[in-house]
Amino acid sequence: MEKQYPLIEKRSIVMRWGDMDAIGHLNNTQYFRYLEQVRLEWLESMGFGIQPGGVGPVIAATSCTFRRELTYPATVVVSLELEHLGRSSIRLRHHFYREGDDDTVYAYADVTLVWVDYAKGQAVALPEPIRAALAPLAVLLPPAAAAV
Repeated sequence: MEKQYPLIEKRSIVMRWGDMDAIGHLNNTQYFRYLEQVRLEWLESMGFGIQPGGVGPVIAATSCTFRRELTYPATVVVSLELEHLGRSSIRLRHHFYREGDDDTVYAYADVTLVWVDYAKGQAVALPEPIRAALAPLAVLLPPAAAAV
C-alpha cells in the first residue's frame, strides 16, 4: 500500500466527459488540475484564497504517479495529507480514489507549497492560522518530516 500521512481532509470532484484523453482515461493533465482545485478549495475554506499582490502559496515542486486508469463516469475523491510542515512551506501528499472504492489508489501526488509575498517575490512565514491547523497533524509525522 502507498504510504499515507496524517489526513487533513478529502474532497470530491465529478469527472467530466471532456476530462478524458483519446483512449478513455482521465487525462494526465487533469490530475494536476484536480490537485489545484482541491488545494484552492481547502485554502479558501480556511480564509486564504489567492490574493494577487498579497501573500500566498506558490508551487515549488509537484509530481504525480499514476497507478490505475480512472474512467468516465466517476466521482474522484482526492485526499489532502500533511507530509511536511516547514517555516514557510508545506508538503502535501494526495491520493486519488474513485468514490465508493476507498481501497484502490488510482494515483498519488506530492506538492510543495511555499508562502511568498507576491509583490516582493520572497518567502514569508506560513500564516499562523494555517500553522495552527496543521500543527496537531505534524506531531504525528516522523521527526525528520515534522521539522518546523
